[in-house]
Amino acid sequence: MNPNKHEGMQKQKLALKYGILFAFWWIFSVGVYAQLRVQGTVTDMGGTPMIGVNVIEKGTLNGTITDMSGNFTLTVESGESVLHFSYVGYITEEITVGNNRQINLVMREDTESLEEIVVVGYGTQAKKDITGSVAVVDTEQLLASTGSSATQQLQGKTPGVYIGQTGSPGSATMVRIRGVNTINDNGPLYVIDGVSTRNQNLSSLNPNDIESMQVLKDASSAAIYGAQAANGVILITTKRGTGSGQPKISYDAYFGMQKTGKRYDLLNSADRLAVEWESQQNSFTLRGVEGTPEHAQFGNKVNPIIPNYLTTTGAGGRQDISLDDYSFPNNQIVPYSDTDWWDAIDRVAPMQNHQLTLTGGGAKGRYLMGLNYFNQLGTVEYSYYNRYQTRLNTSFDVRSWLRVGENLQYTWTKDVGLHNNTSESNPYSWVYRSSPWVPVKDTFGNWGGSKISGTGNWVNVVAQEERNKDNYWSNSRIFGNIWAEADLTKDLMYRTSFGLDYTNAYSYYMSKKNPEFSESPGTNHFQEASSFNFRWVWTNTLTYDKVFDDVHALNVIVGTEAIRDGLGRGMEARRYHYLMEDNINTWVLPMGANDNQRTNNSWYNGEFALFGIFGRADYTYDNKYLFTGIMRRDGVSRFASKHRYGVFPSASLGWRVSEEGFMEGSREWLDDLKLRVGYGHTGNAEIPRATNFAMLFGTAPDRTNYDLSGANTGSDLGYRLATYGNEETRWEATKMTNIGVDITFGGNRFNSTLEYYNKVTSDMLIGAAYSALANDEVGRPYINYGDMRNRGFDFSFNYRDKAGDLEWDLGLNLSTYKNEVLGLSTADDYALWGSGYRLSTNVTRTTKGRPISDFFGYNVVGFYENEQDVLNSPVPYGTTPEVIADNPGSYVGKFKFEDFSGPDGKPDGVINSFDRKVIGTPHPDLMGGLNATLKYRDFDFTMFWYSTIGNDLFNNTKYFTDFPLFGGNRSTRFKEQSWKLGGDNSDAILPILDSKDNWGGAVASSYYVEDGSFLKLKNLVVGYSIPKHILEKATISNLRLYLQAENILTLTKYSGLDPEITNMETGAGSGADLRRGLDTGGWPTTMRFLFGVNFEF
Repeated sequence: MNPNKHEGMQKQKLALKYGILFAFWWIFSVGVYAQLRVQGTVTDMGGTPMIGVNVIEKGTLNGTITDMSGNFTLTVESGESVLHFSYVGYITEEITVGNNRQINLVMREDTESLEEIVVVGYGTQAKKDITGSVAVVDTEQLLASTGSSATQQLQGKTPGVYIGQTGSPGSATMVRIRGVNTINDNGPLYVIDGVSTRNQNLSSLNPNDIESMQVLKDASSAAIYGAQAANGVILITTKRGTGSGQPKISYDAYFGMQKTGKRYDLLNSADRLAVEWESQQNSFTLRGVEGTPEHAQFGNKVNPIIPNYLTTTGAGGRQDISLDDYSFPNNQIVPYSDTDWWDAIDRVAPMQNHQLTLTGGGAKGRYLMGLNYFNQLGTVEYSYYNRYQTRLNTSFDVRSWLRVGENLQYTWTKDVGLHNNTSESNPYSWVYRSSPWVPVKDTFGNWGGSKISGTGNWVNVVAQEERNKDNYWSNSRIFGNIWAEADLTKDLMYRTSFGLDYTNAYSYYMSKKNPEFSESPGTNHFQEASSFNFRWVWTNTLTYDKVFDDVHALNVIVGTEAIRDGLGRGMEARRYHYLMEDNINTWVLPMGANDNQRTNNSWYNGEFALFGIFGRADYTYDNKYLFTGIMRRDGVSRFASKHRYGVFPSASLGWRVSEEGFMEGSREWLDDLKLRVGYGHTGNAEIPRATNFAMLFGTAPDRTNYDLSGANTGSDLGYRLATYGNEETRWEATKMTNIGVDITFGGNRFNSTLEYYNKVTSDMLIGAAYSALANDEVGRPYINYGDMRNRGFDFSFNYRDKAGDLEWDLGLNLSTYKNEVLGLSTADDYALWGSGYRLSTNVTRTTKGRPISDFFGYNVVGFYENEQDVLNSPVPYGTTPEVIADNPGSYVGKFKFEDFSGPDGKPDGVINSFDRKVIGTPHPDLMGGLNATLKYRDFDFTMFWYSTIGNDLFNNTKYFTDFPLFGGNRSTRFKEQSWKLGGDNSDAILPILDSKDNWGGAVASSYYVEDGSFLKLKNLVVGYSIPKHILEKATISNLRLYLQAENILTLTKYSGLDPEITNMETGAGSGADLRRGLDTGGWPTTMRFLFGVNFEF
């Protein structure tokens, strides 16, 4: 017998033996202590089953919640175990198990206290004791909406939180809490299960995994996160396993379709040709010359002659062109068409989501395992977004005083196709830039395009979709933590948590030639890029919790936190001039004579470290006088040693007026009345560069390469100073005052909160306005100079009640803020600018005394009615008095701009750059959300509205659709609402059609600015839960079916696709808010129609 074979078999047996033992150990470590199984039902005073009541074995983490019928099952350690029942607005009950195996409980409404437990920084706190601004998001309302990211579903759910989004599959969101704090990064900090992350795209987090979400909106609550908290903090706690004994399996899914709503109102081919002829004829008339319109394809007659075919050289109005006249199909011979390019690219796109969760455990251990699949196809062909996720959460009571656990998730996402949200790359922006005369494909099956003479220089977007169908971006992410808790004494607990956030990104991209494009067929290339980043967070805390003499309650937490981020790098490689364009076999493609045409690039992620020491003390006296004090000291490696550390304190007070003796007479209707005031400091270390103090060096072959050998036979690579550093830079500091009042009345049926805040950010990091050191080749150093203020109100109101079988929950939240830049430089008129697309002047200006990102341009006050009006008015933009005197008629019917100012600050009779002024603001006067939920027996109904009022939008798409500045199509406004010679122009909004008008729309003006207010029905849900007595026969505990519709109604005056569209920079990165409110033709949000199921057994 072969001894090696025998030895191998022995090893296999041992491996199998130990594998089985390990499996049994894991299973029994969870369930071995499950000694007593208790079940029961919880109802209210009216006998209605209560859903979601917390049932916890006192002194442990073992617990569960009641189901849709008020039932619960829990396995406890012994008959001496005490069950703790709690539900917001009801009196907490405790029952000793004893010999009972069936415990039914009737809960009473609590009109004296609000015991809801809320997650705050590094701990929890009773809602009634909170003195800062902590908004608790209703997760039931949150999950009533769909989306690839939890932040998409957060929109309108809490006051003071703005969410900007688009309809692009898997797109990121722009989240702003209480206005805009800085010209740099304004994105909030996210803390998920105690692990902080700066990643603003939460699409890797499955929204169905969220148990609770809180928003820390003021410094008195957020200061415990110190240097990371200036823009607010969003705390997310994911679902955990329960000690219910018997495992529970739940399946949640929805299936549905998406479709775009409003379209661009564009001309058909005949109307497009008519305005082309009218524009040319008006050009002759205005200038007093004779002429006949002409076009390469449609001839030069008084009326256009439509040919049967359009050609690359021009049909010239000939209708006798025959295909036999052409020998080669690449001549781009196309039939005259009437192409609707929106129809050509748009589709009804399916989306689906599947969530499978297993939970269970015993008295000493709990587990949760989950799988998720999310798929969203884009409304443009070949585009889609996929997410696969698996999650594991376990916790164990190792001893009565020691608990350990972990919470880990792995997510893989894939983003495919052509669905970039930027104007020049977004497929929907090419709809209005494409010619309706040209079909999608030519006569020989090639792609139609702008090589057809006289149609512009547009790109065939359908061809681009097909060419990009195999290009994708994927991302793998591991996120979570392991933790341990130890009760050192009865009142003192130690907790340690080590969290990680690892991402690995990969992109695969083949850029193919587009031979039908008029300017150039382009150069093909294949590109691959890969990068990774690692962030770890180690947090240690000590928590002391003690009640003295029944009137003094003290909770103190102290801790340390260490963070390392940017531990990674990336690299990219591309090759050019492939002889074949094959997305699949790129690694074997030959490059022929161009084998040396390749580039490589690499980068590092900007590694940095943070170390913080923090503490918080919460004190309550007699359940009515409240105090919270916070102190944190952070050090960050991004700053030089002399300014590396910052201290961030806060303090807040609360007074529960309703508990005072003089309020005795009000207690029949008043449940709780609390006044709050807080003040604190937070910081922002998310600065434009990884190390702001270091000198940065770079290469420039035309300036740094040098012939070191002196032989004049070559050059060697050198380096030069690229950007000056500044060792004096320090934190951006935010100071904030918050005043609030909370009231609950009517037997906990009504509750409301009103808050006022004043937030000032100082020492903003900004490129030095003037520096003798910097020049065109060397960048200016960053300095701390700049202040910004936000002041506003947040209001929320909720009414929850029932009458018989009918229950309702109505919620309203409103918020308003005013943003003001207090300074950017020693010069009051210094400004930061934001550009639009194709416009020759900037679109936004940020300067002292005004909000960030004002729209800035010329104010249109009317039209030049006749030649005399031209001569008697200020000299039009872009010309001189001499030119006007020679031909005043050329300006008749054009925009007349306001003569606002001049070099000396007064109107000077000339329209020039001094006449630009504030023409709008992207900041709303009011934002609000209205949520209504009704339940009748087994039916439920939810409706959610969202609105912004008083904000403006800059509709940059009008550059292409409303002026003769670009080939392609025009809007119906261009034809129907332009100024007419000899006509009634009382309703005219656009200048006269003039083919030589190259300035009316080329500059930023008030014509581009529109009212962006809107009211949108965001969500409508109708659900039905199968009755319990039917499900019991199939051992199913819950089965709910529902129909859902989203974004089905929008009320607005805005002429663009969607007033929710934000500018292309939807991330939190530096400078994104300097171009706020700019509509450059982004991907529209979509209407969704879904069918869903919630299943549990």
